Amino acid sequence: MAEPLPEENAEDLYDSAPCGYLTLLPDGTIVRANRTFLQWTGYRREQLAGRRVHEFYAPGSRIWHETHLAPLLHMQGEVREAAAEFRKADGTKLDAFVNAALRAGPAGSQGLVRMTVFDAKERRTYERQLLEERRSAERNATRIRLLQKMVVRCAAIERAEEIVEPIVQVGEEAFAATATRVWLIDPAQAALRPLGDAEDLLSLDDQAPEARAAALLDVVRYAEDDGGLRLVTPLLADQRVLGAVSFVFAPEPTRPRTFGEDEIELMRTIGRQAGQALERIRLLQETMRRAWQSGFLARLSRDLDETVGFAGRATRLVELLVPDVAAYAQIDLDAAGDPDGEPAWRAAAPRRPGGGWTIPNDVLASVHAAGRAGTLAAVPLIAADGDRAMVLPLRARNAILGTLLLAGGDVAGTGHVGPEFLADLADRAGLSLDNARLAERDREVAHTLQRSMLSGDWPVDPRYHVVTAYRPAVHTLEVGGDWYDVFATSAESVGIVVGDVVGRGLRAASAMGQLRSAVRALATAHDGPADVLRHMDDFVSHFAAGQMTTLAYAELALDSGELRYACAGHPPPLLVEPGGVPSFLWEARSGPLGATAAGRARSEAVLTVPRGSRLVLYTDGLVERRGERFHQGLDRLAAAAAEHWQTPLGSLATELSDAMLPGGGGHDDMCLLALDYADAPSFRAEVPARMRALARFRAALDAWLAAQGVGEYDRFGVVLATAEAVANSIEHGYGLDEARGGVAVLAQLDGDTVAVRVSDTGRWRPPRSALQRGRGLALIGRLIDELVIDRGTSGTTVLMRRRTGGERR
Repeated sequence: MAEPLPEENAEDLYDSAPCGYLTLLPDGTIVRANRTFLQWTGYRREQLAGRRVHEFYAPGSRIWHETHLAPLLHMQGEVREAAAEFRKADGTKLDAFVNAALRAGPAGSQGLVRMTVFDAKERRTYERQLLEERRSAERNATRIRLLQKMVVRCAAIERAEEIVEPIVQVGEEAFAATATRVWLIDPAQAALRPLGDAEDLLSLDDQAPEARAAALLDVVRYAEDDGGLRLVTPLLADQRVLGAVSFVFAPEPTRPRTFGEDEIELMRTIGRQAGQALERIRLLQETMRRAWQSGFLARLSRDLDETVGFAGRATRLVELLVPDVAAYAQIDLDAAGDPDGEPAWRAAAPRRPGGGWTIPNDVLASVHAAGRAGTLAAVPLIAADGDRAMVLPLRARNAILGTLLLAGGDVAGTGHVGPEFLADLADRAGLSLDNARLAERDREVAHTLQRSMLSGDWPVDPRYHVVTAYRPAVHTLEVGGDWYDVFATSAESVGIVVGDVVGRGLRAASAMGQLRSAVRALATAHDGPADVLRHMDDFVSHFAAGQMTTLAYAELALDSGELRYACAGHPPPLLVEPGGVPSFLWEARSGPLGATAAGRARSEAVLTVPRGSRLVLYTDGLVERRGERFHQGLDRLAAAAAEHWQTPLGSLATELSDAMLPGGGGHDDMCLLALDYADAPSFRAEVPARMRALARFRAALDAWLAAQGVGEYDRFGVVLATAEAVANSIEHGYGLDEARGGVAVLAQLDGDTVAVRVSDTGRWRPPRSALQRGRGLALIGRLIDELVIDRGTSGTTVLMRRRTGGERR
């Protein structure tokens, strides 16, 4: 049986309640107060009785009581959870919440006000903490925005010196720093070098805070003698220190400046982000330097290969080296065999009075010794005018041909020129000169072959790409008659041809040049491959060297993919469809040129080529082997094509040739032409007519552009212009308050141009204010190169084009 609950006295309940109770007259006079209120405030009952309640409020609460609480109480009959501050007997304050209710008395009698008082100390403390956290979050959000702004600016810089301004700005705005300085490590001097001024270097062994931060890889605090403060954060890129950033703070007049952990972490983040930007700049500069070196060496090799004769090639070499590599270049050949050190042959640029530089015998000996050892000889020679020179050995086929002297300019090893580049340059120059000397007796044939094989500038179109390969027979130096060509037959079609002239030597090389020109001329003047072959028969009937030539000719319609082809005694073209399925095109076959029986018509075949397919045309040297049936060679080609169908087009021809000719060549010359039929890369999106959908769309478009290799600067412009156009469509086409319809976006990459089409089906609405008019279009106009707007009855279409790889003013 449960024990009975103790009886409670109403008076005791009133006095001991967990809140203060006050009984007031309507004018605020205190009639009664319970014990709880007296204990909280420290007053005695006689001190409260008969006095107005507002006399015990703090000044602010007293005014609020008189102007708000009392009038509301009389108007509404009650007031709930009103914040108030009571003045305690000891002069301190009691934070409280007040509930008051006016109760009318019997008819004709005065009513009473019952007021409850709740202690709000804990709640006020919580609110203050919450407010402080909110303010801290707002400060952090501001700093994060500043950091993001710095990161965006750092992403666009191209030189290390340009990083100072965004870091200084974030130091001022995020931390109120009075000065900000950026230091970079100079590895050559093991010191920190300041960016943007000419102060002395700081040794990495110094005890300066910048050196300590670089050593510790963390933020270092340093108190200045004048009472100021310096905080230094290291510049880091993948835990590799690149330098430091110092934030300087002036002395505080009242108390020393303190920094929270969030501010310290923000400084660390600034150091990491700036370090990543500097690393990107270094990699960019290194990439540009290597690209320049590769491009220069490629141009050098190409120009030397195109120069006929040993003397002409040597002269051309020194001309190419000045002024890009040096201010003066000199080639001395067979110098080692002359007991007096005089060269047997010399080429120099520019021409110098007196014949050029004289290289001492001891220098020549050291250079030739280094050349035989396969190392780079860097011998400093000082001319009367103060120029510094470097002498390099010219090597080829384990022999020393002579020396290459470079003077002035950038031969000290800075900028684009360095030891590795000079060593590669000397090796290429030596090999090229030796090849020229060995091929001197064959230069006429080589010149004819070059003029015959090169087809000039091929048409460029993003819907297809072509690569070729040519390999001579390994058992003979004679020139064969294999050839290929690609040319436009109309604005929307391209012609592809591979042929093989009977015979070898200069006569065959000359014949293939004439046949190639004839095919080009006939293809643009006649209708289709069969018609071209019929006229080629007529041509070779008067041109004996071209008779019995085999030929495969095709025309591809770039929009529809229709392929028309015909083979005159030539191996069948190979079509590799998407997925790597190879098939030979055996239709439309007939005999070689000039061998067709009188009155017999040439035929052609037609099929539709899927986008993503590859068409391979080749000569019989690719598939024919002694002791092997012809169809076995075709089977090997089909298998190799299926295996390499995903190979990038740039290396496809080489990989197919290597697979079919593993020894480097066969018993016959071989040429191969591979055409990749693919549409320009495209991006499609349907953006809902809601502004909040723009963030995901921008991210998707940026990711697609990045996947296509578009640089960050151009991606930013394209994404911003497209997003602005989509936002205009949502606002003006559908209205900000309407969530219906959508905006269609199509982006395509055409060579170095990004084309974007933004269309909606809404009804165009004018701007809501004059201040809004034209701002979006003005922004788009600054970001793109071409803009067309079509506001039709069924919606609005915006067409934009931007060329990549350039900058905007």
